[in-house]
Amino acid sequence: MKLLLLSDIHGRTSTLERTLKEVEEVDAVLVAGDLSSYAGLKWDYVLSMLSKYCKQKNVIAFIVPGNVDPPALLNARYGNVSVLHASTSTLGKYVVVGIGGGVGFSFWRVTKLTDNEFERFINSILREYGSGLAPYSWLLLTHTPPYGTKLDIMYTGEHVGSKALRTLIEVRKPLLVVSGHIHESRNVDYIGKTVLVNPGPNYKGFYALAEINGMDIKVELLSVRRL
Repeated sequence: MKLLLLSDIHGRTSTLERTLKEVEEVDAVLVAGDLSSYAGLKWDYVLSMLSKYCKQKNVIAFIVPGNVDPPALLNARYGNVSVLHASTSTLGKYVVVGIGGGVGFSFWRVTKLTDNEFERFINSILREYGSGLAPYSWLLLTHTPPYGTKLDIMYTGEHVGSKALRTLIEVRKPLLVVSGHIHESRNVDYIGKTVLVNPGPNYKGFYALAEINGMDIKVELLSVRRL
């Protein structure tokens, strides 16, 4: 299974268009939030572009809302594009779990999203879907990265990810975790056998490809050739 991984598009549809033109063959697209511009606009244009791409390729896209995306995103319906937040879907034999929002930022009537809020999101998923999350049978898509990894380091050197997400990963063992939010922490890392990816901000031309073959996951961090 080959996946296109995107995050932090921030309304830069011209760069997204170049990215999609470069990626010919994938089985699904995972987008780790912040589709909108910093003014909370253009997310609908981004969804439309992703939907058109998925229709052409006969694939599906999964999206979580980021901290600049408006609540309207969750109710958007674009056929082959699924928006997840504290909810799940399926991709072949895998369960896809989505959790939106950026730690330390306002998010949908929450003045400042804290780790307690992430724990609440996680608990709501586990109550409803927990029995279906066997180790390495599921994929975790979030905007915020897990704490204490190569994916959550600010330019100051401080780790700013979610400890609740890290605990979820350590205990429930997803096969793959895709996150964004921290633009300067484009990287690949591991918690045990779980592969963690921040594909980098797409508005700067960054994206990633992940190929899953059983427990083997190969990740390429790439950038658009024609910016």
